[in-house]
Amino acid sequence: MVRSRKVSFLCASVVVLAMAAALMAAVADIRLETRITPLGSIPSGIIPQTLTISPDCRHIAFGFSKDQSVIIVLDGKQLKRYSTIGMSAFMFSPDGKKLALPVTRGTSWSVSVNEEEGKLYDGIGITIAFSPDSQRIAYAARKDDERILIVDGKEQKGRYAAVVDGTPVFSSDSSHIAYGVAKGTKWLVVMDGNEGKEYNGIMKHSVVFSPDSDHLVYGVKTGRQWAVVKGGQEGEPYSSITCAPVFSPNSEHLAYGAKKVRANLIVVDGEEKQAEAAVEFIVFSPDGKRLAYIAKKGLKQTFVIDEKPSIKYDVIQENKIVFSPDSKRVAYTIRKGNKWCVVIDGKEEKEYDRIMQDTLVFSPDSKHLAYIAQSNWKYFVVVGTAEGDQYERNVHGSRLIFDSPTHLHGLTQHRGQYVKIDVDILQ
Repeated sequence: MVRSRKVSFLCASVVVLAMAAALMAAVADIRLETRITPLGSIPSGIIPQTLTISPDCRHIAFGFSKDQSVIIVLDGKQLKRYSTIGMSAFMFSPDGKKLALPVTRGTSWSVSVNEEEGKLYDGIGITIAFSPDSQRIAYAARKDDERILIVDGKEQKGRYAAVVDGTPVFSSDSSHIAYGVAKGTKWLVVMDGNEGKEYNGIMKHSVVFSPDSDHLVYGVKTGRQWAVVKGGQEGEPYSSITCAPVFSPNSEHLAYGAKKVRANLIVVDGEEKQAEAAVEFIVFSPDGKRLAYIAKKGLKQTFVIDEKPSIKYDVIQENKIVFSPDSKRVAYTIRKGNKWCVVIDGKEEKEYDRIMQDTLVFSPDSKHLAYIAQSNWKYFVVVGTAEGDQYERNVHGSRLIFDSPTHLHGLTQHRGQYVKIDVDILQ
């Protein structure tokens, strides 16, 4: 009887191992098939700061200098010509159908949306924000020494000394707008035209709406200490806020990094937990049940997930972590000496000369991880162990987007042109 059970157990183990081996072989056996769609040639005189990719990675826009003027190009088509434009990236609406950029008329500035120019001002702020539904737009403008906010083409009532970096921002349902401003020597946040409490400072890029649009949070300076404000209520004071507040996708949890005297903390739903080092980046899994962060001490960085630290790395690229849609898998990029590699589920993958930032993405079924790598001055898409066609250059800011579990697309440069690439995963 005992022997029979042992044999049954061994048979079951062999079956499990065989299934695992078959699955690994299937993943390893994939190949990539690529089609390209030209989006126009690359002119000389292109202004690198203006190069902008639409959120859906289907459109590309930029400005280039010619005959002492600047010409705007969208998907290879030349649009209007200006004497000067803002030396910053343009802004596409989330649906990719609108293109906004700061332009000049004489010594005055305005924001152009699909070649329709708004009211003239003495200057335009850095941040031009579209609402998530692509129907609304907001930005800061300067009149003499005062800053005003323009929302949906209308001047808001307040007049301010400065606007906080990273604002204005819209709520996820596009119905609310918030921005941080300086009023005299004090700083405050304005939501839907209503001014909040004044503080000694507002943390840059900390003004955030919850995904369900019900809550607004931001970091503030009170005296010599910092705190996170949620719903108008200040949280615990800290020596510093090391990582801006982050909501879970289901809006049920809020986390941020903080320092209290010499102690490094991660604060989750108001509860302080000892962190491995100074917290620099936080991300929740799609289901909101898992939390990962990156902490830095000295010259080393540590990846932490579910409160369990990994080994220390020289660099974790761009302080970014990517969860799979099913929340079970996680990936990030590290530097090893002069090489880079992806770490997925704790395992280091093949090393490359470079791995392009913000290109790591899981397929909708969570089975595949894709990214753009570079070796020997050539760029290509990587999915598992499969490498796609090679291209001369990558487009800064381009990402990869899965349209289905076995198809993805992105933008790159090939033979003097910007091109859209469509990649099929074949087995």
